[in-house]
Amino acid sequence: MSKIYKWYNQLPKQVHDSIAISVTLVGMFSTILSILGISLGDIQGLSLCMRIGAVVIAFVVVYVFAYIAIGKIFRESINIKIRQTPVSISCGDIFESPELKVIGCDTHFDTRVDDIVISKKSLHGQLILEHGNKDEISMAIDAEAKRLGLQKNNEGLYDFPLGTIVRYDSSVDNHTYLMLAMVELNAENEAHTNMAKFELMLMKMWREISRVYALNDVVLPLLGTGIPRFDDGPKDKEDLLRCMLCTLNSSGVTLRSKVKVLIYGNVGDISLYEYRNMFRTTLRR
Repeated sequence: MSKIYKWYNQLPKQVHDSIAISVTLVGMFSTILSILGISLGDIQGLSLCMRIGAVVIAFVVVYVFAYIAIGKIFRESINIKIRQTPVSISCGDIFESPELKVIGCDTHFDTRVDDIVISKKSLHGQLILEHGNKDEISMAIDAEAKRLGLQKNNEGLYDFPLGTIVRYDSSVDNHTYLMLAMVELNAENEAHTNMAKFELMLMKMWREISRVYALNDVVLPLLGTGIPRFDDGPKDKEDLLRCMLCTLNSSGVTLRSKVKVLIYGNVGDISLYEYRNMFRTTLRR
C-alpha cells in the first residue's frame, strides 16, 4: 500500500484533481439514484461484472472530461499568490506590456550590440537598439555605479554584483526598464552560470525589485531561457519557472503590486496548473 500511495502522490496535480472530480461526481450521481430508489441491480440481464464495468466506464468518461477541461482552462495563464504578492504566468511579448520591464543583462551592462558581446536578438540587444537610447542607458549605469561606489575596470567597464538592477526610464518609448545583472561574461564573451549562482542572483533580484519598483506592476521574462549557458547542465522552462517562483517565496520579499512572468511563444510545454497550489502551505502559516 505504501508503494501505491507513494506512486499516487508523484502523479501530476492535474491527474489528482481529475480523479477527485470523477470520484465526487460519480458518487453524487450514485447517491441521487439511491435516493430515487434506482439501482443498476434493478435492470434485468445485468450481471455483477457488467454493473462494475458500467461504474468504471462512467468514472473514466468523467475523468477524461475533467482532465481536458482543466488543461484548457489553465493552458494559457494562471494566477497565484506568493507571500501575498499576486503573480500571473502567461505567454506574450515583454515589450508590449505596460509594466516595469525586467531585462536580463550581463554584469557590465555592456552596450555593444554586435552579435559578439550582445546578441541583436536578445532582450538586452532589443532594448538598446529599438527601445532605448545608448547615452541615456550609460548615464543610468554610471549613476548606479556611483551609488554603489564602483570603479571601472581595466576595460573601462563596471563589474556590478549579480542581481543588481539599474532602473532606466526610456525617452524613446516612455517605458521604464529594470536592467538586471543576470550573468557574468567570460573572456570569450560567453554568458556562463550554474543553478546555485542563478538562484543567488534571483534572490538578490527580488530584493532589488522591491527597492526600485515604487509600487508599480512588474513584468519579467522567463529568465535563463536565452543566452546563458548552465555549466551544471541545460535547464528546461519548467526548471527555470520553478526556480523564479521559489526564490520569490524564499527571499522574504512581498510586493504590493502585481508580478507578471511572461513566457515567450507557446506555454504548452509547461504544465501551469501544477503551480497553482505550490505555495498554499506557506501562505497558511
